[in-house]
Amino acid sequence: MIHLTRCLAVALAPAITVNCVAPGLIEGTRMAQRIPPAVVENVRRTVVLGRGADVGDIAEQVVTFCHADSVTGQVLVVDGGLAFH
Repeated sequence: MIHLTRCLAVALAPAITVNCVAPGLIEGTRMAQRIPPAVVENVRRTVVLGRGADVGDIAEQVVTFCHADSVTGQVLVVDGGLAFH
């Protein structure tokens, strides 16, 4: 996805900007409800913010990209600050 985003950004510039939002756990979705509760709790304990994102968090970032005409080829991870050890 990262490579595709960057390739499209180059191919479609300067007329079109291409960016990507890469969400982590999205609270309150059907997908999140399918994840075992112990796994969800482990994610919440692991992320810096102590919670996953919600659909509003993701939507805000998409809108930000839509308004930014000088940003292209970027992948924004929205995961509450998941730290890989």
